[in-house]
Amino acid sequence: MKLCGIGVLLAIGAGAAVAETNVSMVVRFAFSGVRGDQSSAASFKITNKDILNALNDTGRFSFGSSAQIIFLSFEGQLPSVAVREKNGTDVTTTDISSYFFLTEPLEVHSANHMTSYAIYVYNFDNRNGTSFSVSGMTTLHAGTITGPGISPLTRDRILSSTVSGSGSDNGDTIVVRGTVNGGSAKAEVD
Repeated sequence: MKLCGIGVLLAIGAGAAVAETNVSMVVRFAFSGVRGDQSSAASFKITNKDILNALNDTGRFSFGSSAQIIFLSFEGQLPSVAVREKNGTDVTTTDISSYFFLTEPLEVHSANHMTSYAIYVYNFDNRNGTSFSVSGMTTLHAGTITGPGISPLTRDRILSSTVSGSGSDNGDTIVVRGTVNGGSAKAEVD
């Protein structure tokens, strides 16, 4: 009976020590293409700054110039999209997945699971006239990721996508192609 009680206490203690671990990755978007209608076309670019400005145009956000777009992945799952801002030692992470999300219709892995190849679809819509959906091959390189107070993890450390697609900007149609690159991955406790 005593051994059973000790076993239960050990099991409860072990369960309490488990924390949810996320991996955050800073992401950079660089798209170029054309915008216009059936009678005119002009060069067009989309960068992180443009995405943050489009989010600010919703009236729900006021991201500053130092804000970063990040992917947050829980236990190696498909990441959600967030914006992270630092103000001194204060860090604020804002979930923007209702405006910006990813889907993954296909993924294959190398034999050792250290490299993956996937089709990622990046979907953005600020519900205020700016939207895009771009997709293409994404290469993910895994490696050791650490964070304060977290044992080393093997997770995706680097992401590289070559994409193309279409959308709209203030009533104009846009056709774009470009890259999505992610890095600076670190482990965090949620």
